[in-house]
Amino acid sequence: MNLKKEQCEILSYDWDEINISSDASVVDSDSDGDSKWSVFRVATDMNDPKFTLGMTFASKKQFRETVQNYGFKNGKDIRTIRNDALRVIVECSQDGCPWRIGLRKVLHSHSWRIQSMVDVHEGCSWVLKKLVWAIWKAKKQRIGDAEDNFKKIWSYCAEISRTNPRSSCVVKLSDLPLIGVDGCHLRSGSGGMMLTTVVVDANDSIFPHAYAIVEGEKKEPSSWFLQLLVEDLEITENVEQEFCFISDKQTGFIPAFVEVIPGVEHRFCVRHLHSNMKVAGFQGNALKDALWACARATTVNSYTSALHQLKALDEEAYQWLSDKSPTEWCRSHFSTHSHYDMLVNNICESFNATLLGVRDKSIIDCLETIRKMLMSKLFDQR
Repeated sequence: MNLKKEQCEILSYDWDEINISSDASVVDSDSDGDSKWSVFRVATDMNDPKFTLGMTFASKKQFRETVQNYGFKNGKDIRTIRNDALRVIVECSQDGCPWRIGLRKVLHSHSWRIQSMVDVHEGCSWVLKKLVWAIWKAKKQRIGDAEDNFKKIWSYCAEISRTNPRSSCVVKLSDLPLIGVDGCHLRSGSGGMMLTTVVVDANDSIFPHAYAIVEGEKKEPSSWFLQLLVEDLEITENVEQEFCFISDKQTGFIPAFVEVIPGVEHRFCVRHLHSNMKVAGFQGNALKDALWACARATTVNSYTSALHQLKALDEEAYQWLSDKSPTEWCRSHFSTHSHYDMLVNNICESFNATLLGVRDKSIIDCLETIRKMLMSKLFDQR
């Protein structure tokens, strides 16, 4: 493609001052002064980016953000074709368009400098998705992330009370925790299992609640563990429906829940549900994605739609999943008294991962190590 001289700065620059070799040993240095290079200024240049040969950026991240803003403003889809410790090369993604910028790290500096550039677009049209992304980004900056807004609710309430002393502003907390229940095998000479319960604290962190060593994954020890938990938490028959548990489909816990606390909400980890699905012979990413689409559905209609998509993929897998009550694994069917919509039992998995180093110890050493670990954690948190 022939380009006119005024179309491209790269054709009118003195190449004796620019080095485009891929050899790291000949990267330009800042030792000769920066007065001849234009420096990118975030405050003035970011809103309407314009690139010049030799323009220097404070970091590679700053350059990539600038290119992204350039694409948003000009409706261009810019892709990165090289990104390593020394160079970044970006170009217009549409075929035939010559627009391209090569950035290179300045020797003995954290700065990056444009060393090659073709600053002209030819044959490429406005990319609509860039406009959509720009609108989305603007809305996110204006409104903020939903979770961040919830974190500010305390400050908002305090400000209302400060500026309007006679106003009522109340934040009601849910005192109904989600309790994860799990077990892991011990590797000591006596064997057995460690049963654990973990809850989510007010800081969205895991809070180990109870643990016990039992003889195995059976109904009797699981029932004994749950009975002690019921006494500690004062779960009477009148308040059972206010508690929510999540566990794997372990053979011991399922009948234990029915026997000890049949009125609580009991969910099952979707990741383990998928594992059981694979054992049943229904494998592949398509079925996995269809299962998770059902689980993540937040309305009954969206759940039904996702279930029909699973049926279209595999009729037998659909029949297998239909036998599982959606109240146990799907958000659209969870009760509203618990404000947690977690689908996996990661809180227990995370705690059990910290116990790997103690599972082969003798019983006293095992229990004492866990006790010290938890006491230190609680002390640090306090």
